[in-house]
Amino acid sequence: MSTSGKRGREYHHGDLRAACLREGVALVARGDLDFSIRDLARRLGVSHQAPYHHFPNRESLLAAIRDEGFDEFLATLRRARSAAADPERAIHALSYAYLDFARRRPHHYRLMFGDPAHNTPGDDSMPGSAAESFEELHGCVRDLQAMGRYPDRSSIDVAVSIWSWVHGLSLLHSQGRLRWLGYPDALDPRMFDRWAAFLPAPGARPDRATATRRSPRAKTTRRKGGLKTAARGTSSRTKAHVPRA
Repeated sequence: MSTSGKRGREYHHGDLRAACLREGVALVARGDLDFSIRDLARRLGVSHQAPYHHFPNRESLLAAIRDEGFDEFLATLRRARSAAADPERAIHALSYAYLDFARRRPHHYRLMFGDPAHNTPGDDSMPGSAAESFEELHGCVRDLQAMGRYPDRSSIDVAVSIWSWVHGLSLLHSQGRLRWLGYPDALDPRMFDRWAAFLPAPGARPDRATATRRSPRAKTTRRKGGLKTAARGTSSRTKAHVPRA
């Protein structure tokens, strides 16, 4: 009996869906975002129709791969934030972890944020783990506001500003678009320190008058498919701190 037949029977009685997802993630990691279900089936040694029992089309498989990426992304940001000693170090550590994830998984990151193929027309929500990833950043901003940072600013506005900065930098750096400016592909903490110069620096506290001002809070409510946030909340510029492992 052929190896293909043996593998096919194994997956038939095992978890073919998980096998398809693992193989799809491996293909994306290699930069092959244009693979077909037929290609996937051939690599797994199953019939061309077998994967369709779990994924009705290529777009549904890509969506599952994207969601797997967001799950890991969320776990990465949570670890970075929870390991930080204070909110100022947390915003640096989270931003550094964000950049590092995009550097380690550039093609997956591009699929997660840059491929509209699996977005539903008219759907302005974010999948659960993607929305929760933003809430990690938003939570950092609210913690900073409680210390007097970003007074009289919407916490959502500040979080979106930081998100836009780190997301754009992640795309440029992970895709090698900064090489022509002399930046290396490796993520160097000292280089990050220069890029993050506008973030609050640990140890540099706002003055007493600013610190005692009440920072508006953000009200966040959940809705199906993501988060809906009405914000009142918090920007200042200080020298950045390099997050250390």
